[in-house]
Amino acid sequence: MRFKKVRENGRVVWRRQPKQLPNGEQVREIEGMSVAKAKKLPTEDKVIWLNAQINARKKEVQRTSCFFSSAPIIIVVERSHFLRDSFEQFRTITDLDLRRELKIHFIDEVCQDAGGLIREWFSVLTEELFATSFGLFVRTNTSIVSYTINPDSKQFHSNHLEYYSFCGQIIAKALFEKIPIKAYLAKYILKQITCEEVAAEDLKYYDEELWKSVEFIKSNPVQTYIGTFTTTRKDSFKNTSTTIALKERGDKESITEENKAEFVRLLCEYHLVESIKEQFEALHMGICSLIPKEAIRVLDSEELEFFLCGDHEISLIDWKENTRYKGVYHKSHPVIKWFWNILSKLSTSELEKFFQFCTGSVSCLLYTSDAADE
Repeated sequence: MRFKKVRENGRVVWRRQPKQLPNGEQVREIEGMSVAKAKKLPTEDKVIWLNAQINARKKEVQRTSCFFSSAPIIIVVERSHFLRDSFEQFRTITDLDLRRELKIHFIDEVCQDAGGLIREWFSVLTEELFATSFGLFVRTNTSIVSYTINPDSKQFHSNHLEYYSFCGQIIAKALFEKIPIKAYLAKYILKQITCEEVAAEDLKYYDEELWKSVEFIKSNPVQTYIGTFTTTRKDSFKNTSTTIALKERGDKESITEENKAEFVRLLCEYHLVESIKEQFEALHMGICSLIPKEAIRVLDSEELEFFLCGDHEISLIDWKENTRYKGVYHKSHPVIKWFWNILSKLSTSELEKFFQFCTGSVSCLLYTSDAADE
């Protein structure tokens, strides 16, 4: 499959398009490419390359482990303490063990994890980690749903950096297992994960109103007093606002035509990088404990979101085109026609719920060339 990138309602959406699959020799060539060469590949070939890196790390566990140490890791969770139980047990898992298969057991529930429980675990855990009430992440002031790191996270949790490292491990493990999660990180966070340079334009992914003000300053000459080298940040814990000097004695320095470029640069650096630097480093360290930094750098920020979150909308056309039929069933079978006809009449919300019921996934993962089974 070839992936086409389109923009809908301010967010990047990826669509499958038919393409002849590479042959065995071409696949081996892609898998053996260096990071520098892989970075120039089209998205569909990066899927092959990244899959190879992940499979190689899984095989390392098999080569270096005895039978018992290569067995699945069992995470035992009580639903009323979902996040706490998961966090505490992850603290005992080594980076090497993190590559092993993960299975979930819910206390007082008789069920076997054949893939559905682990997907549910990722879904619920991500929802709790990204809940603004938990204090690790806050919503960006934008028209689309996205989250940024909370600069005030320490006021919510004294061990907040451990939580960010744990969150990074969850993100990496989801990538590792090709399970989509609703971790809609702001673009400038994704760019830092993929080691891309954060630019002034990225301010629009943090606060659209602030970005409009910056664009006005950049586009118009400063002829009167418009402020000093300061910015305002809201404390999400105390629900108060604080004035921050962007440089030494910044509260005494007025913005002028001559220094406005410096003001814009410092403003962006503060909100997008410096104010969350400590937390981001912990998050990034958690990600790199499972997936090497060099491998992540092959992707750009939009590809990383695509690999992590899957498609934001369930396409019934894509679903039909990538479904395999078994036994007596085929695409022209009356029952199959009834099935797709019924799905075509569902609302978007109903279709998403049914898709999750069938696959255990919250969104359509395009990070694989495998078709869906029916």
